[in-house]
Amino acid sequence: MATSWPKKRRLIGSKVQRLDGPAKATGKAKYSYDINRPGMLHAVLLRSPHAHAKIKSLDSSDAEKMPGVKAIYSIKKVGDELFWAGEEILGLAADTEEHALDAVRAVKIEYEVLPHLVKEEDALKNDPQTVSPAGGKRNNVLAAMEETSNGFEKGMADAIVTVEGNYGVPTICHQCLEAHGLVAEWGEDGGLTVWASTQAVTATAGLLARRFNLPANKVKCITHYMGGGFGSKFGPDIQGEVAAELARQAKAPVKLMLDRASEITAAGCRPSAYGRVKVGATKDGKVTAYEVDCYGTAGIQGSPTVTFNALPYVYPFEYKRKHTRIRTNAQPQRAMRAPNHPQSCTLTEFVLDDLAAKLDMDPMQLRLKNLPPNDPLAVQSAPHSLAALRHTIYTREIEIAAALSKWKEKWHPPGKTPGVVKQGIGMALHTWGGQAQGSRNECTVTISADGSVTARTSTQDLGTGQRTVTALITAEILGLEPEQITLQFGESDYGASTGSGGSTTVPSQAPATLRAATAARDDLFAKIAPKLGAKAEDLAVERGRVVDRGSGKSWDWKKACAALGDEQAKATGFWTYAESTKPENKDVSNSGVGGVQIAEVLVDTETGVVRCTQIVAVQDCGMVVNRLTCESQVAGGVIMGLNYALFEERILDRTTGRQVNPDMEFYKLGGIEDMPKILVHLYDMPERGVIGVGEPPVISTHAAIGNAIFNAIGVRVPYTPFTPDRVLAALAAKGGDK
Repeated sequence: MATSWPKKRRLIGSKVQRLDGPAKATGKAKYSYDINRPGMLHAVLLRSPHAHAKIKSLDSSDAEKMPGVKAIYSIKKVGDELFWAGEEILGLAADTEEHALDAVRAVKIEYEVLPHLVKEEDALKNDPQTVSPAGGKRNNVLAAMEETSNGFEKGMADAIVTVEGNYGVPTICHQCLEAHGLVAEWGEDGGLTVWASTQAVTATAGLLARRFNLPANKVKCITHYMGGGFGSKFGPDIQGEVAAELARQAKAPVKLMLDRASEITAAGCRPSAYGRVKVGATKDGKVTAYEVDCYGTAGIQGSPTVTFNALPYVYPFEYKRKHTRIRTNAQPQRAMRAPNHPQSCTLTEFVLDDLAAKLDMDPMQLRLKNLPPNDPLAVQSAPHSLAALRHTIYTREIEIAAALSKWKEKWHPPGKTPGVVKQGIGMALHTWGGQAQGSRNECTVTISADGSVTARTSTQDLGTGQRTVTALITAEILGLEPEQITLQFGESDYGASTGSGGSTTVPSQAPATLRAATAARDDLFAKIAPKLGAKAEDLAVERGRVVDRGSGKSWDWKKACAALGDEQAKATGFWTYAESTKPENKDVSNSGVGGVQIAEVLVDTETGVVRCTQIVAVQDCGMVVNRLTCESQVAGGVIMGLNYALFEERILDRTTGRQVNPDMEFYKLGGIEDMPKILVHLYDMPERGVIGVGEPPVISTHAAIGNAIFNAIGVRVPYTPFTPDRVLAALAAKGGDK
């Protein structure tokens, strides 16, 4: 069926308070950590203390005899090789957390400690081959990815000015405030129910069904509320499988939630990226060529740590790019809000400001000269696509950001401010996709005779406001208020849905809700029209009423619904990426956004302390559904980006291979007093349809802050986080000129 958004919108695009706000503020909202089932046991995991070792012996007999121990499950066996400190070896369940912890300490295990590698630069000097076999080889350094555009050599030869620099970002850890884990309980019928902290409710149920060889309808996953995932919670994980196995053995519910140290050391991380970048340009700032040779680690995995095909990032330069993947004896990476885009942003945006400084140019003007053009073919075939609009979007966003930040008043040549504490301003650009998922997302809307309306979906609300979005759209179509919609959310048997990744939830779920509410309304009209003496095609909804456009009569919503009698009006809507590409559904959802951020900082040149005072974030997200939660998403992304810039860094000890800051004291996150003023401007483009906004605002914050520091002190601090020691080192290398 053809789908389109209402032309007149009462609620869509407005600011609607989160419907789950009171439940969260009062503690009524129950997270996985809050689930306590009758007779529930508590489980813990035994982890490898070594970055690389082989298990020589493993004896859990003493642990089995410890008070309260009900079940033990071995993940590894004697002779198995362990490849990172924190890798899971064994799980056990006991009647209390204390008994479980006591018992896991009683497990007798001997290791043959083997050589390990945890530093990327060490691997580049000498590959010790300390990782698991891949293709029959244990190489720490994998073959480089390389590519050169046809016009690169000419572009570099034509350059009048060139600039080179080394830049980079370290590995950072996931730090979900609600740790990974779940509660598992087997029913008398052989079915399994889990209360999981997951951003993929139906996938978690499906993975557990396959793991235990169960029919899909025998496994249920419940996630009514969750405390953040950011890309790291797409399934039960090993701790979920272990919890379910222990629960099956013990014939009792089992809770296994990671403690803080395990959350940091075993729940995934964002990979590092370091590289040498060179650009060539004309005297007027037109970049003619871009060259990057970079490397990074995704831990034990061999994944790329940059978006290779998007280097240079955003800008359409002629390029030569090389990326070397390094496998280290460290926990594997997991997607973290805009995977690999922040790294790519670093390796592009820093060198542009360095180039602008060499040319004595305003870096904003340099960027305006080098923006990607609107694609003329896309203008004809898909006029609302990012390719057709990218120059227009970025130009307008830069204009808005410049006005909000007062760029023309505040920008100055790098380092040209008096005093010990220096002020700086910097900017950076980013992009993202944010289209609907390829797999089916469903929503079911039911209208009852008493006028009550229920919207049901299995999708998860990560705290991003999806509940409110679903209620808002349903209310928009039915002429009601969002708080009048009863929501049934986050249970795997509520229909099909996909994981919340890639900023795909709203562009997948919003159109499904639109279709469901529209079809349920039409079903209502068809069923009540004869009883109201009207034609179904003449009925319409206005705020709180059903009207007959033929006769001019109208009925209060509840009175109109009463005509249903013993019936209900009900419909299920669905959406996929394929649906979004059909001509009859044009611009219901879309893909591709641009964003611009401008940061202001104060840098104390005596202490090296950086304070970010303001960030302007201008973000395209297509059609804004709920302005309040959308602004909150952008502000939240900025906060994560600020942490990336100023605080976060995983520190591994070269000798032991263990992380030395696996806690919230030494793995620093910014507090309230560290936060700047955040000005969010949503570049609302309703003609483009719904596009996801969760990922993009986190991408360019750190680069904007890095460029602001450069503007303040006149010297590049090349690596994040921009800690006092790095700032002082950069100033010292400059020659102490403050």
